[in-house]
Amino acid sequence: MQLMEIRDWILISSAIIVVAGWFVNSHLSRRHEMAKKRTEHRLEALRSFLPVWFSLQNSEKPFEEDKDLVQKLATARSNFHLYGYKDEIETIEEFIAAVESGNVSEANKTLKVLVPLVRNRVRRELGISA
Repeated sequence: MQLMEIRDWILISSAIIVVAGWFVNSHLSRRHEMAKKRTEHRLEALRSFLPVWFSLQNSEKPFEEDKDLVQKLATARSNFHLYGYKDEIETIEEFIAAVESGNVSEANKTLKVLVPLVRNRVRRELGISA
């Protein structure tokens, strides 16, 4: 009779371990999927600044020559607000404020902060060493 009780406890313990394993595996899988989605959205936000940067680099008068630049900047701004870190949001807002006020030197100054910030974050989030 005692042998039967030990087998019962072993069976119950095994079932508990299997169920606990399912829950842990499910939790870890969910965290992994959320991290992948978060990374996808972060990269999308950071990449949305690239068309703005390219337009600014390729033209003497980017807002006149690239009719879509304002829309590109608006897209980058909204993406940064949705998925950006505080310093990224503050920097892009400083850049946009300088552009809107026509302060070219301030726009260039904030751009020199924003571009390496975006580049380094994209590289870090992709796991690319500097």
